[in-house]
Amino acid sequence: MAPDFDLYIMLSRRLIRIKVLQILYAWSRKEGTTMQQAESELRTSLERSYFLFFLILLLLFDLVDYAAERIRLGKEKKRPTWEDLHPNERFIRNRLLKDLREHPQITKFVRDHSLGWDDDSLVVKKLYASLVASKEYREYMDKEEDSYRNDKKIVEFILEHLLPESSELQSLLEEQSIYWNDELELVLSALLRFIDLFPGRQGRLITVPPMYKSKEDEEFAYRLLHQSILHHEEHTKLIEKYSRNWEVDRIARLDMLILIQAITEILYFPEIPVRVSINEYIDIARYYSTGNSGIFINGILDRIVADLRKENKIRKEGRGLIGEV
Repeated sequence: MAPDFDLYIMLSRRLIRIKVLQILYAWSRKEGTTMQQAESELRTSLERSYFLFFLILLLLFDLVDYAAERIRLGKEKKRPTWEDLHPNERFIRNRLLKDLREHPQITKFVRDHSLGWDDDSLVVKKLYASLVASKEYREYMDKEEDSYRNDKKIVEFILEHLLPESSELQSLLEEQSIYWNDELELVLSALLRFIDLFPGRQGRLITVPPMYKSKEDEEFAYRLLHQSILHHEEHTKLIEKYSRNWEVDRIARLDMLILIQAITEILYFPEIPVRVSINEYIDIARYYSTGNSGIFINGILDRIVADLRKENKIRKEGRGLIGEV
C-alpha cells in the first residue's frame, strides 16, 4: 500500500505563518506597498521555500557526483594504489539517491524551473570531507549487508547531522535567499519524512510531496496576510489598550506584528482553535524575536482573548470549537 504523501507536505501551517509574518514585517517597513505587491512577494517567498526542498536533493546528487569524480581521478593517477584501482563504490551507487534522481516528477520539476545552485563546489567539498570522516560513513561503507535500508540510513545521517552543521551551506543559503537559513530546519524535516516513507524503486511512481496539503492551506496563507494588513491599525489600537505597562513604541516591531497576526487568526479563522493559534505564535515569538517575547505575547493574548470572549467577538465552528466553553 502506497504511503499517504499528505503526511509530509512541504509547506506546513507553521511555515506559512512564518512566511506571512516575514512579508508583513517587510510591508510595515516600506511605505506605499500595495496589497497586491505584498501578496506577490508572499507567493514568491512560498515558492522559494518549496524550491529549497528540491535544491537540497540536488545537493545530495552533487555529493554523489563529487565522490564519483574522486574515484575516477584516483584510477587515472600515474601510480595508483590498490585502493585507487579497487575503490569502495557503495556510496556512489546509493540506491535511494539513484531512485530519487531518476524520479520523473523530481526530474521534471527541476528542469521546468531551471533549479540549481550557482556555485556549491565549496559546500560539496566540505560536506564530503565531513562525511568520510564520520564513523557513520565508515560503518556504512564497511557493512557486510549491502541493503536499501543502509543506503537510506546514510542519507538520513547527512540530512540530520551534516547539512544543519555546515557553515558553508549556511553561507550559500544566505547568498541565495535571506529567509532560507530560517527555513532549512523545516525543509530538512519534510525531506526526512519523505525519505523515511519512500518505498524504494516503486517510489518513482508516487507523487512528490505537494506544496500545500490542500487548497484550504493555500487560501489560508493569502487570507492571513490580507486580513492582517487590512486590520493592522485596528489591532494595533487593541494591543495598545492591553499594554498599559508598556510603551507601545518600545514594544519590538516583530512582537507587535506577531500579536497583530495572532489576533487576526483568532478573529477571522473560525476553523482554527484559539489555543492552537496562541501556541503557534508563542513558539514563533520564542524562535524569531527576543528571549522574553513568548511570555509577553502569551500574557497579552490571554488578556485580549478573555475580553473578546466576554464581548462574544470570537466565533468558532467545526474543529475551531475545540477548547471552547
